[in-house]
Amino acid sequence: MACYQVYLEIHDDGRCMAHVPELPGCFARAPTRDEALSQVPTMIRDYHAWLRRHGEPAPPPDAPIEIEIAGESVGFGPFDPGDAAALLPPDQMALTPEEMEHLFRLMAHSRADLLALVRDLPDEILDWRPAPQSFSIRRLLRHIGNAEKWYVSRLVSPEALPSEWKHDEDMPLLEFLEMERRTAVARLRQLTNEERSQVFYPSHWTRHPEEPWTARKVLRRFLEHEREHTAQVREVLAARRRYLLARLATERANLLGQLLDLNERALTEEPILDDWTIKDMLAHIAAWDRWEERTMRCMVAGEEPDFSALQDLDATNAAFVAEWRDRSLADVLAELQAARTDWVAWLESLPVEEFFRRRSYGGWDWSFFITPLRIQWQHDAQHAAQIAAWREARGVKGEVGHKEVLLATLAAARDELLASAALIPADERATRPVCGEWTLKDVLGHVADWERVCVEGLRQVAAGRAPQIEHVEDVEAWNRDHVEARRNQPWEEVWADLHATRAALLEVLEEMSQADLAQSFPSPWEPESTSYDWVRAFLAHDREHARDLRGAGEREEAS
Repeated sequence: MACYQVYLEIHDDGRCMAHVPELPGCFARAPTRDEALSQVPTMIRDYHAWLRRHGEPAPPPDAPIEIEIAGESVGFGPFDPGDAAALLPPDQMALTPEEMEHLFRLMAHSRADLLALVRDLPDEILDWRPAPQSFSIRRLLRHIGNAEKWYVSRLVSPEALPSEWKHDEDMPLLEFLEMERRTAVARLRQLTNEERSQVFYPSHWTRHPEEPWTARKVLRRFLEHEREHTAQVREVLAARRRYLLARLATERANLLGQLLDLNERALTEEPILDDWTIKDMLAHIAAWDRWEERTMRCMVAGEEPDFSALQDLDATNAAFVAEWRDRSLADVLAELQAARTDWVAWLESLPVEEFFRRRSYGGWDWSFFITPLRIQWQHDAQHAAQIAAWREARGVKGEVGHKEVLLATLAAARDELLASAALIPADERATRPVCGEWTLKDVLGHVADWERVCVEGLRQVAAGRAPQIEHVEDVEAWNRDHVEARRNQPWEEVWADLHATRAALLEVLEEMSQADLAQSFPSPWEPESTSYDWVRAFLAHDREHARDLRGAGEREEAS
């Protein structure tokens, strides 16, 4: 069993970095010592997998791992740029030329990973920030290059640094990174035997002239630093994907919202676009979702996609509609939901390298898979506008609409809420205000509390009774009290409660007939209401808070 020695750097507030010097570039960072140590075995396995991906020798995936704490250094951190870093005991060992070349090879692997993420990114993505305190990818890349100059300067006096570094601010980004790494490696190769074993105390460009440096520490930090920021680039790209998927969910909820209050005849018999009914339109939309997923899967697999569907769009659309024309509205709605759910789940599963890879096939721009997502949400928006115009022109009046449409719209509104909730970083769910003073945890707990009220009332209606539930005179006070009651509840419990109340709502609705939804009764808030109106109100509630969450993200992004 391999036993890896772990060295800890601990800040005064408890934050900790755990280093595994035997695996250069392998480390864990966490708010506490125990959390950092708990992450180390996973980080070691991930590091072994990284070595294997790059053709380096590494233990097999199932090899047991043991760690031992070999040293602790207190008073370092909080691990921000420019903070002093400990000189670990292994850093003090002389570095041989052979070891140096091995480390350079690992640095090349790390750089290849970084470039695979960023090589083709357009300015729109390079300059995007998920939050004001976040670095954009462009700034992260500049920081990586500048830090490498700084690391070399820990061993080399300013006058002996490469001359290329004096005027590099205006270089194109990737040229800058290539030049910085190439010249840094070249200068480090010039270190003498004495310099590779010497301890340096550089006084230039530092707030910590007492901080000791060695060649081994410099190269360890090269790897740790780039690997850490490569992970941050991944996080920024993953956040950007979440914004795109939230937009996709929003437009789908908008589309289905246009179908509320329509009866089956309006949905399945009246033409709204040439001879298409709304049911035909939904079948057409679902078919294009399926086509997008098939086409993207071919691209990811390295296969040539079949673009024949694009050669005659009218014929393709006619074929898509004809395939579903004799199927029921419920079947079409189920396919609409399944096609989108399957596609989004696959998109979420893609490594960000694949999602943001530049592609071009047959003259069509498939850049980073952003283009097809944009096409599909515009497609939903186009048909939503057509339905809205048809409703207005025909003077379609609201009534108790079709149950299957209500359920599909309820699901779409919840998808929109969850996609918008995913925009809030996991470590800010219970701390960052997103709706007034409310956090994401507060918002989702609030949604669950009101949905529980809905479920209680609908159960009574399903049993043939008018709902006898709490009459809320002061809604704001009710909201405050219920949010406060959940204040100390763990996130996991709130999340589970949100899903449990939705499952209970769907169970009740499953038992209710179309006639049950239309039954009129006095509600605690209105003289007369229906179960349909109640469910409409609660799906609107989901959408209201989805807008709050997206608005919080947009304010952060614009700040």
